[in-house]
Amino acid sequence: MIRLPKTLRPTHYEVRLQAFLEGSFSIEGYVKVEVTALVNTHHIFLHMVDIITINETARVVDRGSGEEHRILHQRYNAVRSMYVVEVEEELLEGRNYSFSVSFVGTLGVRPRGFYRSKYTKENGEERWVAATQFQVIEARRAFPCMDEPLLKATFAVFLARREGMTALSNMPLRASTPMEGQDGWYWDEFERSVVMPTYLVAFAITDFPMRVVAGRDGSFTLIRAWARASVGDQLEYGTRVAVLGLQVFEKYFGVAFPLPKTDLICPPEMSPNAMENWGLITFRESGLLYNPARSSASRKMWVCYLMAHELAHQWFGNLVTLAWWTDLWLNEGFATYLADVAVDQIEPTWGMLDIFVVSRLQTVMVYDALRTSQPISQPVRDPATINEIFNNISYLKGASITRMMNHFLTDATFRRALTDYLTTLQYGNAEQDDLWGFLTRAGHRDGTLPGNLTVKTIMDTWTLQRGFPVITVKRTANTTAVVKQEHFTLENPQTSPHSWWVPLTYTSQEHPDFSDTSVKLWLSCKDPEGATTEIPYPEPGQWVVFNVKQTGYYRVNYDDENWALLTRQLEEDHTAIHVTNRAQIIDDAFNMAKAGRLSYRVALGLTGYLEKEREYVAWRAALDNLQHIYYMMNRDPAYGALKHYLLSLLLPVYRSLGGLEGGEGTVPDQLLSGELVWWVCRLDHPECVIPALALYRSWMANPEEIRSVSTNVRDAVSCTAVRKGGEEEWVFAWRRREDLKDALACTQEIWILNRYLDGAFNSSSGIRRQDAANTFRSVAREPLGALVAWNYLRAHWTRISEYIGASFFALPRMIEDVTRSFTTTLLLQELEEFERRHKPDGGLLTARGAVAQAVAATKVNVAWVQLHRQGIVDLLASRGFSSDLASLSE
Repeated sequence: MIRLPKTLRPTHYEVRLQAFLEGSFSIEGYVKVEVTALVNTHHIFLHMVDIITINETARVVDRGSGEEHRILHQRYNAVRSMYVVEVEEELLEGRNYSFSVSFVGTLGVRPRGFYRSKYTKENGEERWVAATQFQVIEARRAFPCMDEPLLKATFAVFLARREGMTALSNMPLRASTPMEGQDGWYWDEFERSVVMPTYLVAFAITDFPMRVVAGRDGSFTLIRAWARASVGDQLEYGTRVAVLGLQVFEKYFGVAFPLPKTDLICPPEMSPNAMENWGLITFRESGLLYNPARSSASRKMWVCYLMAHELAHQWFGNLVTLAWWTDLWLNEGFATYLADVAVDQIEPTWGMLDIFVVSRLQTVMVYDALRTSQPISQPVRDPATINEIFNNISYLKGASITRMMNHFLTDATFRRALTDYLTTLQYGNAEQDDLWGFLTRAGHRDGTLPGNLTVKTIMDTWTLQRGFPVITVKRTANTTAVVKQEHFTLENPQTSPHSWWVPLTYTSQEHPDFSDTSVKLWLSCKDPEGATTEIPYPEPGQWVVFNVKQTGYYRVNYDDENWALLTRQLEEDHTAIHVTNRAQIIDDAFNMAKAGRLSYRVALGLTGYLEKEREYVAWRAALDNLQHIYYMMNRDPAYGALKHYLLSLLLPVYRSLGGLEGGEGTVPDQLLSGELVWWVCRLDHPECVIPALALYRSWMANPEEIRSVSTNVRDAVSCTAVRKGGEEEWVFAWRRREDLKDALACTQEIWILNRYLDGAFNSSSGIRRQDAANTFRSVAREPLGALVAWNYLRAHWTRISEYIGASFFALPRMIEDVTRSFTTTLLLQELEEFERRHKPDGGLLTARGAVAQAVAATKVNVAWVQLHRQGIVDLLASRGFSSDLASLSE
């Protein structure tokens, strides 16, 4: 275990740091921590990494009497990252003490702890800045501390800076005074902070100008935005979202934002996309900068969502903090869902709560349907495990079950419970059972939760076990049907001990109501697997849809009659079914077929109506599932038949939206247009490829005319040109890589792909360390690139993992992307050998779980080819899409 003994509780820190951004890149520091003894003890335990204490400066003082305690020993346990001070006279329970020590450290190059990174000014001058990334357990790299979320305290921060630089921390600047004996240096003292954990403490020292300042009406909160000078004009949209987001969340939670200011800043290097430090939120530039003339609709949506996510944390995580990392999902799942709620209010035309179904819920179900999936709430014992649980399960499944609670309790009850929770526990810590208590009391008080159920009873079945159920609905008589739940997996079905409390919702053709998401029936987790429950059912010939707006975290399978009725309804008038349920019907059908529970004839039959579909959400569900078949068959002899089938679905809508000239209208319209252009070009149709090449080459001839290519199709145009072109097209994209970095991975030249991968893991290449993983992932997303990237990963894993480090998402997502199209036993064997070679001694770092998932997913893919490939070929042939050579001459 890495946790400190429960002998002392910190109450306040004084931290003084002088960081040298030239020469040695060293840190000279001093920390004083005030503590209360919880038991009698002779020891003070602090976390510390890559720090050397100046032992003769250490002092232990009784704050009541002023008496100094003699220190007997100071020692450091590197395995536990623990600095231990032993005093001669016992520290007594209930008394207050202070411990202080001076120390030295280093501004590292990896974005963790207190680190350095550089950028190049427009005049070619390189400048260094310093920033922090303390989540999860990296504050101990900046100063000795009790680095656990439960051990909250206040902080007084003093940062030394050179003249011409700006220092920032969580709180406003209190005073700035010259340093004695050091010309040009100043001590910046910041106001005493609110009570918070060490992982939310933050510093930054930069030469960035402050480009945007905003205040909120009726509030004293000041919002400032900082970035390097050349991109400062792209801060306006993100800052506006910050102003609106704080207003949305104050109203939603009924709890005021407690800080007088919030700074938004983009260090040149970041590990996560953003970090919710109280009062000093850090972002990658891609998460905060938005240029209306050059940025796509998807970039605008990302900036808005990410800002809302970090602001949601100001309450869920900052005001009330998890007691330990086991309940990480309370932070990340709630912030993910509530961010989409806020975006829906900030940008109401986007339909963000509908997009949730395809971007969050359906995405994570793919991972959660493997037997290697993990519960949301997981025991955490070591640092690698902590970073490993920053994954899709914590974020996306956490968000999906939070949304499910919102619907089965009703929004009004849910919000009242959150207000009570945040008000009662503010500045404290909580576990998931604490939240369940507040939600249960609100649900019983409002009558939205049955009196014989508690939220804990229900939600423990969703958080303490992996996976989710499939609900099977079968008619048994004219007006009755039976429903049952089973554990849904994509692997061979087996008897499973898992069952859930399932909130069933449904509507029918006779009286369709897609606005009513109230629970019609609770399926009990106490029933044995396969046990059936009888329900009333509409007359024959009337369709039913279960899981209204897909608010429940489960899949649904029907009898053949109902699937046929739904298919006919979509063909005759698809608008009779809400768009989220159209997406759900498509996604459930394809996953039922993938798992062998439904014929692919039914699943593919549902796609026939798509030429009339104009909603992004429904198309996104269809394309995500068709992409799986594309990955399974893109190197298959029958790929040509699949390609022409896909084009038959895509071209009518592609043409109706204007092809490369489209991409206007609402943000969802722009997203749909971009997706369709990407696919039609990817499938090499001349209506896309020829104009894309012409546009790109016209741009090459006039490099400053970037506006000649619409922002929402620029990625598809550039990727197509690089893929169909040669070295010249690739070099043009490289020189404009801030706009075209994804296109660089589209080349079919293997030597260029390998050179590009080499550059990704070389700090002198021009590719920033923070972009290394995404560079690899962009190569791995296409079939040819996946094989190149896989061979590169196997050959250079140690160097890659050392270069990136144990950051939250980088290594796991690289593994996910590079193995997604694996379909052969040879690739499976290579993957299993990779796991055997690197798993011992923690060599997989944060990718341990992702590799296990990849092995399981590859086994599913290999089985899919054996079980379904021929059936798909036959189905395509029956529709006139033949894979025979003879068909080429017809």
